[in-house]
Amino acid sequence: MGTEIRVRPESIEVDEVARRRVLRRIAAEGARCHHCGGTDFVVGRALYLGFLFLDEDTDAYLVALTCTDPDCPRPHTGIRLRGEQFLDDGHHST
Repeated sequence: MGTEIRVRPESIEVDEVARRRVLRRIAAEGARCHHCGGTDFVVGRALYLGFLFLDEDTDAYLVALTCTDPDCPRPHTGIRLRGEQFLDDGHHST
């Protein structure tokens, strides 16, 4: 019996172009996994934060990342980005 993965309806799918932008941004910043120090990630869905938190910019997103190191004890993390940093024009809320 497999584990069902539930997807939150308020999260958005990140297309291949946006995934590449996120990965380039991570590499440019030298970001690492906080748990194992890994530098390779799989990009998941994005959650729009601007409407959830008053102190967030109106174009803020949390993009899900999964560390690809098989020995990572806690591979799930994320990165906060503005929509213009990874989404195509016209595909983000402002």
